[in-house]
Amino acid sequence: MTTLEIPESLFKRLQRLAIPLVDTHITVLERILNDYESKSLNDRPPIRAAVPCGPVADSGILEFSPDAPPDLRYADVRIARFADRKAFGWNKLVHEAHIEAMSRLGSVEAVRSVTRSNFIIGRAGSDDTKKGFRHVPAISISIQNVDAAHAWSNTLRLARHLHVEVTVEFEWKQKSDAVHPGGRGRLAWKPK
Repeated sequence: MTTLEIPESLFKRLQRLAIPLVDTHITVLERILNDYESKSLNDRPPIRAAVPCGPVADSGILEFSPDAPPDLRYADVRIARFADRKAFGWNKLVHEAHIEAMSRLGSVEAVRSVTRSNFIIGRAGSDDTKKGFRHVPAISISIQNVDAAHAWSNTLRLARHLHVEVTVEFEWKQKSDAVHPGGRGRLAWKPK
């Protein structure tokens, strides 16, 4: 292994690209190099925080590691599956994952012990609705809505605990703040 010394200013720039509690300096450098190598020399936009870590499928969908997802801000779900359940939104995916968890685990207490999602039993009242809780009638709980990154993280945790496959195909909006404006991505995990 080769040792590389870098100036503090460059190290701070690398830190801004890191995903907290996931990345090491090596994984950040690998993503930067993957991004650099995947672009043609004539069309190289500035490197952004997340890049594909796997091959780009023939369909043009960028494949990402489930454990190191890209920045999912401005990413809309095209289709998602949790076990055999379909969903068409990040929070709808969370709902389907919890319906499946309730089906397999059998009780609210068992689901509460494995989920990171905030939920309350029954229908959310008006104050809870203001806090983002949405009722899931199939299991009579109300789950608090979260951003896409937390939705993926919470769903992946349940998939691992239940040993079921989860797949999400998504598309970034045409916004300059999106990691891949107009691009499509895929996150997937399945039990071994």
